[in-house]
Amino acid sequence: MHVLARIRLGLARHPWAYWVVVSVVAAMVAVSASRAMAGVDAARRSWGEQEAVWVASAAVEPGQPIRADRRQVPRALAPESAVRVAPVDAVARQRIARGAIITDVDLAARDPVGLIPDGWVAIAVPAAVGHFAAGDHVRVYAREQFVAAGVVIDRGESDLMVAIPVDAAPAMATALLANAVTIALTPDP
Repeated sequence: MHVLARIRLGLARHPWAYWVVVSVVAAMVAVSASRAMAGVDAARRSWGEQEAVWVASAAVEPGQPIRADRRQVPRALAPESAVRVAPVDAVARQRIARGAIITDVDLAARDPVGLIPDGWVAIAVPAAVGHFAAGDHVRVYAREQFVAAGVVIDRGESDLMVAIPVDAAPAMATALLANAVTIALTPDP
């Protein structure tokens, strides 16, 4: 008689044997899962204490409201400037990737003034605004002369609000008076 046939015949005559095998397999799976969870807990404890921080729940572009979830992360992974209170009524100062821990540097007030980096000024530049958005990195030229690298912080119907380093503001003003400003879109620095 074939081996499988003998096993099936034996299980048919003794149904309790089937349930013994099922119980043993279930116990082995339970023990294995318990050991795996104990390993995960041990690894989590090895990182030290947990801390609550806010993490971006979706990718955010500059000037957009921040959507975030509160998560527990090991204290060793949380930066000093991590946001620890809900980022309500704040917008992104820069691009934030999904899953990134939100820091103070990422937050700005809802108005465009909050998007101006420290030590910079914003100047309205008449331009065709169709291809520009808040957060775009640009290079500003006066005729063929490079003036400054900057960032678009707002866009109107016929002008862009461009933030540039304060040192470049006089050259930018002179170029604007001469109607000689060109804005070039660049990839992130």
